[in-house]
Amino acid sequence: NGSCMNLNNNNNNHNNNDKLSAAANCGASVNANSVSIRNRFCTNNNNNIKEEDECGVADEQTKDLADSLGYKEENAVYKEIPQNAAASKEAHQTNAANDEIEYNPQIRWLDLIAQVFLHTGALYGIYLLFQARFYTILWVVALIWCSGIGITAGAHRLWSHKSYNASMPLRILLVFLFTIAGQRDAYTWALDHRIHHKFSETDADPHNAHRGFFFSHVGWLFLTPHPKVEEKRKVIDMSDLQNDKVVMFQHKYYKLLFSLFSIGLPVFLPWYCWNENLWISFWINFNMRFTSTLNAAFFVNSVAHMWGKKPYDKNISPVESPFVSFLALGEGWHNYHHVFPWDYKTGEFGSYKLNITTAFIDFCAKIGWASGRKSVSPDMVKRRAAKCGDGTRFLTDEFAHKDQVWGYGDRDIPKEDAIELAKMK
Repeated sequence: NGSCMNLNNNNNNHNNNDKLSAAANCGASVNANSVSIRNRFCTNNNNNIKEEDECGVADEQTKDLADSLGYKEENAVYKEIPQNAAASKEAHQTNAANDEIEYNPQIRWLDLIAQVFLHTGALYGIYLLFQARFYTILWVVALIWCSGIGITAGAHRLWSHKSYNASMPLRILLVFLFTIAGQRDAYTWALDHRIHHKFSETDADPHNAHRGFFFSHVGWLFLTPHPKVEEKRKVIDMSDLQNDKVVMFQHKYYKLLFSLFSIGLPVFLPWYCWNENLWISFWINFNMRFTSTLNAAFFVNSVAHMWGKKPYDKNISPVESPFVSFLALGEGWHNYHHVFPWDYKTGEFGSYKLNITTAFIDFCAKIGWASGRKSVSPDMVKRRAAKCGDGTRFLTDEFAHKDQVWGYGDRDIPKEDAIELAKMK
């Protein structure tokens, strides 16, 4: 009885209507992208591939589903499935040996000097805070928060993950705020971030946390990237951003825009409006402010990949870090985020307390600037945490009743359990 079978033994009961449920299976960060949808083959009892006309309907359904998800063959992480474990192990060892030979990182001295200047100058800027005017302190705090929103709501959740849709006014605002942050242009930032998720903690990851805290935090900025990073930059689909006029305008004129909005505006406005000393304004409103947002964002790459709990998938490096969420406006719920990267909340519960970015996006939705906010069903979260989590998934009072019962007669007893209880009578 030949049939269309999913080669992933962990996912052989999924149907095509559950487009996102592949992520609710253990190891989805590696396997779901490669086998849950696209690696379906028509087989008979002898495991031979059937002719197209015998299984064309299912093939067409799979193709339609893949097309609807934006899948492209050239973006596949794995294009071949090892025939057996021994072959897989041998291939892994061969690749590892090749990696050791081909990757000899070199220091990019101009980038290193820039980082030394920024971080040393930031300390001087902190010292000058005690000499600055009160309005200057308010100004730099506002810049840090607003430019942070440009990173989190703009470059990250909108342009990297497409977790919601933004109107033209919101996209212009976000690209303006992200330009103030100065963390490269949105197109380049999103490209590297998509690679980071697609090939997390591999040689193709631009800031691979397995290379250590310093490398993942700041070292990757002044060391030549691994050849596989360069290779994968040519693979990731960026057609959506290439068709975004706002993103491409910033990409084309980034150096000019950076000079105007990340240096000129923050430094000269306090000098012009409330007669702040220009020297003080530069070290505080550019250098210290720029370095602060830089490190807040980079804590996500380092701390949130190393120290914390893993309620949703204990097999991956990202962790849950309230500390990082506080600094990075809600980006520290990283174990959840790597399991469900399309969720605009980047966290299970959507609380505004340590997730200011979610509050911002929800506000924009209320005024009609944001729409199509994507999320995850409670059942998907529950399944993934039960299969792969480390057992530390916490519950609020609002959600606890859905997973726990007080005893016989509780209406939240699972339906299958209630049926069994009825049979036992």
